[in-house]
Amino acid sequence: MPRFIFAAIAAAITVLLFSMPLQAQSDSAPRTSTEKEEVALLEKQSQETYAAGEWVNFYVANMKLNQLRPFEPGYSINIIRACALLDRKSTAYHYMLKMQQEGQSFDFNSLPDTLQIRDTEAYEYINQLLIDAGQSGGVATAAFTLPGNPADFRAIAWDQSRNSFLVGTIHKGAVIAVSVDGETEVLLEANDENGLWSINDLAVDAGRNRLWISSAATPSFAGYTVVDKNRGALFELDLKTMEILGRYNVPVDGLRHEPGSLALTDDGHVYVMGRAVPIIYRKTPQGNRLDTFFANPDLRNLRDIAVTPDNDRIFVSDAYKGILAIDPIAQQAALLAGPETMNLGGIESMVYRNGKLFLVQGGFSPQRVVRLELDASGAAIQSISPMAIAQDDFDLPGTGTFQGDRLFYFANSGADDATGAIVMSTPLDAGVEVAPPDMAKFEQAIRARQQQEKD
Repeated sequence: MPRFIFAAIAAAITVLLFSMPLQAQSDSAPRTSTEKEEVALLEKQSQETYAAGEWVNFYVANMKLNQLRPFEPGYSINIIRACALLDRKSTAYHYMLKMQQEGQSFDFNSLPDTLQIRDTEAYEYINQLLIDAGQSGGVATAAFTLPGNPADFRAIAWDQSRNSFLVGTIHKGAVIAVSVDGETEVLLEANDENGLWSINDLAVDAGRNRLWISSAATPSFAGYTVVDKNRGALFELDLKTMEILGRYNVPVDGLRHEPGSLALTDDGHVYVMGRAVPIIYRKTPQGNRLDTFFANPDLRNLRDIAVTPDNDRIFVSDAYKGILAIDPIAQQAALLAGPETMNLGGIESMVYRNGKLFLVQGGFSPQRVVRLELDASGAAIQSISPMAIAQDDFDLPGTGTFQGDRLFYFANSGADDATGAIVMSTPLDAGVEVAPPDMAKFEQAIRARQQQEKD
């Protein structure tokens, strides 16, 4: 085995850090971005050059796509396909090892394009590691099952005043209390009087006796009408009585709006993440409206938001870019940097506690629950520990919340034909830190194998 292969597969992978200014704006529309068009153009080039057998151009197009969206696995796979078709083994192994270090699972034997790079023990070793990464592991326990379509449940929070979970539904716009034993009670349902639509998220502030609801008029809502298109609001309720105390509408500005995830601080700030356009809104404790707090059109697919209790850091996840850390005091924002084992793609849920972010990566392969240990500044990731991986009940696991020392989350949000929504739990201390494979042992094994062949 040539030495350069070992050097390539053992090389460190640089993690790109995208820095961007914090755009605190008025309610005006965010600036226009060309990244979406650039991605569409490059994807078209990728398809056309592959069809034409132009492997170098196919490689270049996907390298550019990978730079724009580093956590999109399809681009890494295409880079490896291009390298295989060009018989560039060392580069192919480099990117295969990068995928393995990030915890991704894939079998490159399933692609005919990889035939030219399969004839080495380096390939067999790394490809087997990628296959093994898809095996079930970690700790996840079924807590209860809610009747109905799993896709109907998008919101869950723990209400210590009731000693119950509160969940929200999309179709009826209902808020349901669920005991730890799974018994349910409907507390509230959307109607003309309260003005609610689909429940996209909810957050409990037991100390202030408040329930915050993010609601939007979506086509999945039973009472949806075209007149309500693009309407949405943050609702403030009395937690005990479910009386609506305040309603804070998103701006009427001609943009698509769908208020999504919520995050609360200890001093009463409420952050609302837009699902349709990349805007974060904020309601201050004394404010009587939603103000535009942050907008950046380079973030194309916002999934969740979390905040430190002291409002020192706000974390926003993007399915393609990773996690953006916002410093509201310094008015700066940058994507979290981290170790070689980091892949922050496909995040469906993100919650913060004591210097750690807990992620549910439903759009990742394998689907998993992960703990991130942050550094003291909250601007970088020190370690990554998968907590639950590829569990039998996982089918697009999603929204989660804390209860005690466990993370509870919807396990099968993608199972449209299921008989109910499964809520699972994982201990917060489950799992161990990801470590790169021992390449020294790998080299020793290959040398021993080569010696055996000579003998």
